[in-house]
Amino acid sequence: MKNKEERIEFKRVNNKDKYYKFVELNIPYRNGKCFIENEILISDKKINLNATDRKEIGGFCISDYEHIFRWVIRGSYLCEVIIPEESIIYKTDSDNGIYISEKIILVNPIKMNDEIALELYNHSKLNDISYFRALAACTAQGYINTAKTIIKDKININNVNIALEEFYSFCKAREEEYNIEVSKLENVKLILYELENIKGV
Repeated sequence: MKNKEERIEFKRVNNKDKYYKFVELNIPYRNGKCFIENEILISDKKINLNATDRKEIGGFCISDYEHIFRWVIRGSYLCEVIIPEESIIYKTDSDNGIYISEKIILVNPIKMNDEIALELYNHSKLNDISYFRALAACTAQGYINTAKTIIKDKININNVNIALEEFYSFCKAREEEYNIEVSKLENVKLILYELENIKGV
């Protein structure tokens, strides 16, 4: 595990490769930011190559096809990302496929649904913790078939406690951020019931 004070490693990569990002299109976020398609978007914060905390990295966070499923909670549209010719893109040392660029263009937006979420899951290559977090995200987004598939494929008696910890942590964070009683939502109760059954409670 990386020491908190250890500098994050960045590697410059090809800006012609395929990248993706989940967003809410044409809807201002609480910080006033608004993602618009087919325009050059410039980050408010420049990339900090000396960052020791991921919150200090700056730029736009994007991903590749094998890791984008990890970020399904970030929006209801999946966009392809073009990196402008003059812009540099870096890959961080995260195993969650985190790439950073100060300029991006969002193209070919796809409205997310359960079927697309399942396709992204089937092509994903994540670690277990990332799948547990994506399980919670899919549940919150209403992608229940995908959530059940993750449970079937990835969760067993040996790791269900960790999956539950991640699930409850996700619910708590969402409740604090959006003031929504996530744990009382029907989708959440359904998936929690399946997890508790694996645990044998």
